Amino acid sequence: MPPATATENTPPPGVNPPGKPKTPPNSTTPKVTSTPLNRGTAQNARSRANISTNINDHIQFIEEDLRGSPVVEFQGMLKALLALLYMREIEPNLKDKDKRAPQGHDAAKKFADDHYDILIEEAIKFSNDKRSADLKNNLRDAYISKSETARYPHIIEGLNSILCHFQNVEIGQLEASNDSVFMVNDPVPIKSADVSASGDDEYSLAMSDGSPRTTKRKPDFVTPRLQWLQKLMPDNKDFGLDDWVTTVCRDSGDVLAARKKASKEGVRLSWNDITQCWEVKASKALDQEHLAFLDRNFDTDNILVTPDKEAMRPAKQKSNNGPKLTQGKSAPQHPRTMALRSQGRSNSQGQKRSCEDDPEVSRKKLKPDGSSGNAGASGSAGPNASVESRASSSSSSGKPTPEVQCGFYGVELLRSSWDRTHAIVMLLDNEQLSLRWHDSQGCIATTPIDVVAQLPLLVAMVVLFQRFGKRMQGAAGWSLQAEVDGENLEYSLPDDARSGWELKGRRLVTATSLVPSEVQVAAPPPPPPSSRDRSRRTTANVEQVKTELKPRDDLFFKLSWREESRDNEAYIVETAKERAKHYLGNRAGDVLNHLPNIKHSKNDPLFSTGLIRGFLDVSKNGARVPSFMLSEKLYKLDDVEPADIVARLWEIIRCLYLLWQIGIAHGDISYWNLMIRKDNGAYGVVNDFDLATIMTPGQASPTKQGFERTGTKPFMAIILLEAKPGRVIQRRCAHDLESVIWCLVWYVLLGLVDWRAGTYEQVGAAKATWIKYAGLEGLPASGRYRTGTEHLWTPLVAAAFKWNQRQDEVLNGWSEYSDKTNMELINSWLPCPKRPDGEEWDWMDFKVKEGDIRKEDRVFAQTE
Repeated sequence: MPPATATENTPPPGVNPPGKPKTPPNSTTPKVTSTPLNRGTAQNARSRANISTNINDHIQFIEEDLRGSPVVEFQGMLKALLALLYMREIEPNLKDKDKRAPQGHDAAKKFADDHYDILIEEAIKFSNDKRSADLKNNLRDAYISKSETARYPHIIEGLNSILCHFQNVEIGQLEASNDSVFMVNDPVPIKSADVSASGDDEYSLAMSDGSPRTTKRKPDFVTPRLQWLQKLMPDNKDFGLDDWVTTVCRDSGDVLAARKKASKEGVRLSWNDITQCWEVKASKALDQEHLAFLDRNFDTDNILVTPDKEAMRPAKQKSNNGPKLTQGKSAPQHPRTMALRSQGRSNSQGQKRSCEDDPEVSRKKLKPDGSSGNAGASGSAGPNASVESRASSSSSSGKPTPEVQCGFYGVELLRSSWDRTHAIVMLLDNEQLSLRWHDSQGCIATTPIDVVAQLPLLVAMVVLFQRFGKRMQGAAGWSLQAEVDGENLEYSLPDDARSGWELKGRRLVTATSLVPSEVQVAAPPPPPPSSRDRSRRTTANVEQVKTELKPRDDLFFKLSWREESRDNEAYIVETAKERAKHYLGNRAGDVLNHLPNIKHSKNDPLFSTGLIRGFLDVSKNGARVPSFMLSEKLYKLDDVEPADIVARLWEIIRCLYLLWQIGIAHGDISYWNLMIRKDNGAYGVVNDFDLATIMTPGQASPTKQGFERTGTKPFMAIILLEAKPGRVIQRRCAHDLESVIWCLVWYVLLGLVDWRAGTYEQVGAAKATWIKYAGLEGLPASGRYRTGTEHLWTPLVAAAFKWNQRQDEVLNGWSEYSDKTNMELINSWLPCPKRPDGEEWDWMDFKVKEGDIRKEDRVFAQTE
C-alpha cells in the first residue's frame, strides 16, 4: 500500500470522490433487514478459492468445518453404522430376492438393534476367553511405554489378531469381507492427488509459484486393501488373511522396503488404497492398576462406562482372586498370532525396536510442504473435550491438534476418488479411542472409549469394520448410465476425476465423460520366420477392432453433493426456461440462449448424509445427497477474445436480470460459472444453478429461509463479505451483477489478484483496497494482465469504484435500491454493444405484473 498522501483518496479519472452524498437523506440510520434467503452474511458462504498445499494455510478452514460437529456415544455410532450397512449393502440384495422383505428406516433400526446385541455378545465372549490372550498381551506391551512408535507394532498386532480370530465367524447375517489389514504407515508419507487438477472450477485455481501440487501426510496406522498389498508384493499374491497379517506385523521391514522400491517405480500407496486411517498420540504409560482391567470378567454393564480405578480399589483389597498385575504364563493363542509373538517385531533392519527413546519420535515434525506427523503429546484439551474445543487450539499454536489432523486425513480420503462418499478416521489418544465420520455434511465424532477397560467395544468395532463391503468403506461404485437424446449411454470418468480440497460442502466433481469407442488397431507383427520358412511369402498384418474409452467432447459430467432442502439443478433450469417462454414470449431467447442444456440428471438418496444422522438422532439440517448431471459442453471465458468479452458479459447481465424478474435467483456467480456456447456464433451462458433459488416472479429477494448460502469469495459482493455478525443483508440482483464486474476484473488480470485467500472480511478489505488504488497505480506490469484488454482498464476501474460507492449509499439508506440504476451505472463505463440484428428492446424496464403471475409460480416463505 502506498504511503498516505494528500492525493491518497483521489478516485479514478472521471469519478467523484468517495464518501457520503453531499445531501444525504434526513435519516442516516442503517437499515437492518432480515434476508429471506438465509442470514445473508459471508460467514455462511462456502468457498475453497485458495488452493495451497501448505498445512498451515488450511488449519483455520479445518477448524471452521469441525466447529459445531455433533458428538455421539460410541455405542450409538456402532448401531448407526449397522443400520447404514443394512440399507446400503443388505437391503438392496434382499429386494432382488424377496420383494416382501422388510425395508426402510424402521427395518434398518431393527436390524441394527438385533445385530448390535449379537456383536457385543461375541465381543464379550472373545474378551473373556483364551482367544483374546494375544490382544491383551499386546495392549500390555504397548501401554507400558509412552513412546508412540514403540506402541505401534503391539497395537497393530493386537488389532490384526481380532481380524484373524473372526475371519470365519458369522455375526447374524454379517459375513467378513477380509479384504484389508491393519498396518503401520509411519514414517512413510502418503502423497495426495494433484490438488490443482480437480476440474475447471473454483476448486482448481492456479497454484502459487513454487507451491507443490500435492500434499504428503503420515497417518500412523492405515488399513490397506489386500489388493494393493498383492500389487506391492506380487510374489505373495496367493496369501490369505493370516499370511498378510504375518507379513505386515513380523515382516514390516520387508513391507517398508517394498514400499520404498515401489515408490521409485510410481507404485505408491494412495489414499484410495486404504479404507481408514488412525492418528495415535502418546503422552503417558498406563500403570499396572489400569492394565489389570484387562483381566476382569467383562459383561454388558461394565463395558458401557469408563471405570473409576479408585472405586475398584476396595473390591480388589477384599478379594484374593483379583486381577493379576503381571502377565504370567501366556494363554493359548491363535496359531498365526502366536507365531508373530515368538518371532518378535523387527524394524527395517531386522532388529528389535526399542520400547523407549525411539528415534522416529524426533523425526515426526510438521513439515512446511504439508507433511505431518505426531510431535509427541498434544497440549490440547483432554480426550473428553468436544471436537470444537479441541480443534480450536490449532490456530493459536500454529500446529494442528489431533482433531484437526484427523480432519486433514478426512479431506484426503474424501477426495481420493470421485465416488468416495465418506471417510472414517480413528483417534487413539493414549488409551482413549474415538471415531470420526466425515462426509459432505461435516464431521460426527464419538465420545472416547477406554480400549483397556472397555476392551469388548474395541473388539466389536474391529469386527464390524471387517464386515464392511465397498459401500460402507466409502466407495459407492456408481454405475454411470443415462438416456441422452433418446440414446442409452454407458459412460465412465477419467482416473483423475475427483472433488476439490474441502472437508464438507458440495464437493464438486466435473469431468468430460468417457464412452466406449471401437478403434482400428494394427495386429501385432508376426514372429520372424525361421530359416526353413524364409522362402515362403508372409501375409500382411490385418487390422483388428479394439474397444477403448474416448472422451465424449459434447457432454460434460458434474457430481455435486446438493443440499436436500434445495431444488434440483435440472428442475431449476427447466423452471427458468418454462417461465421465460411464458412471461417473455418472443423475447424468451434472451434467457433461453444463455442457459445450459441439461441432458440427464438424477439423485441417489441411498447415500444421503441425512441417513446416518437420522439413525444417530442428531440434526439432519443441511443433509446432502449426490446429484449427477450430464449437460452440453460449454467453454470458459478464457476462450473469449478481449474485443468480445464486454458483449458476452452484457448477454449474461441481461440474462441474470431477466431471471430475477421471472423468479430465479442464481446467487453464486463466479468466473467458472460464466461460460460460452460456441453454436451459431458465441453466447454468454450462466451455468451452475445447484445453489439457485426459485422465487415468485417480480420478487426482490428470495423467500426461502434457513438455507446455507454458498458464494465464491473472489467474486462475492463486498457488502456481503464485510457484513458484521448480527447484521444481515438481503440478497438482491445487485449482488449477482457485482459478481459479474469482479469476473471481468479476473479476466483482465488473469486471476492474479490478492483476494483469493483469507477470511471473508480479509477478502472484502482486499477488494476494497484494490478499488481504492487501482486507478492510481495504473495497468499492472506486462505479463500480469491479459494482452488486448488495455482499453478496458480505465473504464473497469471507474465502474468498480462508482459501483462500490453506490452500494454503500444504498446500504446506509442514502439512496434507493434500483436494478435499472445499477445497470445504467455499468453501461455508462462499459457500454452495452448494439445487437447485430438491431432488435433492441427496453429489457431493463421489464417487470412481471402482479396480475400476470400464475398461481403455480407463487412461492411462499419457507423455513427449516
